[in-house]
Amino acid sequence: MSVKDNKKIVREFCDHFRTSNADGLIDAMCEDATWWVNGKPHLFSSAGTKTRAEAEAMFRNMFSAYTNGLGMTIINMVGEGDSVAAEARSQATTKSGKIYENEYFFLFKIRDGKIAAVREYTDLLHVQETFG
Repeated sequence: MSVKDNKKIVREFCDHFRTSNADGLIDAMCEDATWWVNGKPHLFSSAGTKTRAEAEAMFRNMFSAYTNGLGMTIINMVGEGDSVAAEARSQATTKSGKIYENEYFFLFKIRDGKIAAVREYTDLLHVQETFG
């Protein structure tokens, strides 16, 4: 696949956050996909490496906390080979009325038209502050 195709896959993947489409996110991932989040797992439950099934549970739990999805805006993307790096910002309102706005750097690995691996760098203190 071309870099252009891989960037399109990433854009479409990120669009699923806005509509709280956990099924779309999971369907876009390889069976053996992994999702890694920066941070220490003993301090932040979302940190560390997750399997596809664990990522699905993480997405469903996350979406249940929002009133109307998680707006994910891609600011910049760079691609090379099977990798796409994306800088993004999110915005959502939680069911408790708090505003959640975070910034991310993602590194996506694409294989056979699907997401094979994600490395997510984000502000976990803001996650903790918003969701407890």
